[in-house]
Amino acid sequence: MRAEDLRQSPVTFDEIAHDYFVVGEDFGTTRYHGVTGILKSVIFPNEYDGIPEEVLRNAAERGTRIHQLCQATDVTPTDPEMVDYRYQREVDNYVKLKDTHGIDMIANEYLVSCDEWQVASSIDCVDSECNLYDIKTTYTLNEAYVSWQLSFYAYMFEEQNPNIKAGKLYAIWLRGEEAKLVEVPRHSAEEVEHIIELWKAGETYTTPLPSGEALIKSIIGGRKEIAGLKAMIANIESVLAPLEEQLQGDMEAKGTKSFTAEDGTKVTYTPASTTKRLDSKKLEAEQPDIYKQYVTETERKAMLRVTFAKG
Repeated sequence: MRAEDLRQSPVTFDEIAHDYFVVGEDFGTTRYHGVTGILKSVIFPNEYDGIPEEVLRNAAERGTRIHQLCQATDVTPTDPEMVDYRYQREVDNYVKLKDTHGIDMIANEYLVSCDEWQVASSIDCVDSECNLYDIKTTYTLNEAYVSWQLSFYAYMFEEQNPNIKAGKLYAIWLRGEEAKLVEVPRHSAEEVEHIIELWKAGETYTTPLPSGEALIKSIIGGRKEIAGLKAMIANIESVLAPLEEQLQGDMEAKGTKSFTAEDGTKVTYTPASTTKRLDSKKLEAEQPDIYKQYVTETERKAMLRVTFAKG
């Protein structure tokens, strides 16, 4: 299979606005929806609840750049940037995975679409055997998500190329020194169509709860993802701390209580102060009768503690 054998979608992708659209004969535009948005609204609505937008944005930018650099080793060139050295491990591992498994990529960011649904998305990579790939750089690999994502891509791939059958579906996970190629199962056409029906109806998909080993794997995977995001937050805060300390000193020296940045963000300086709190342990030790009059009891729910192995 060659890249020239693949049909091109009429949909245009605006990278800046991250928008898919088709321009009609009257020069009017029809907006198409991306698969990621559908999956997040129907199947994975709470995947990143509680994670600051800035952390998610930084992770997305990092992932996008690694995608670009990896695809530059295939058929899609990219202009170098000064910070690219930070991602050299991921790029090297991507090349090693291709060499080890004899993968010959023929297309990157191959756009597929379905006019009936008005849905479009780009497949990260397609190889010479029509296997489809998605590159992931998250802290842990969510195989269930990739399975649904690539199943949608495979459905639209075959709709767009009626004479070509999509091959196997793979996730390429790249995270620092770690890398792996994971084949994920394909959901049936009926399952994909059912998700579209739910999406159009504004409903969510209810999956059966995992059990046994699958349950444990789901919990550990989720906790590792949270731990990774918290580590990213801590790293960002460590970089911001000395900068904020410098700004605080400048505001204190100039007597500036607050100001509004160009984007409308308000920054307020609060001077040092003292607070009072009750030393409950000392009160209990020295005045136990008084302590008992004011202490209250609350029930604590049972909980799981997940402790990761070192390294």
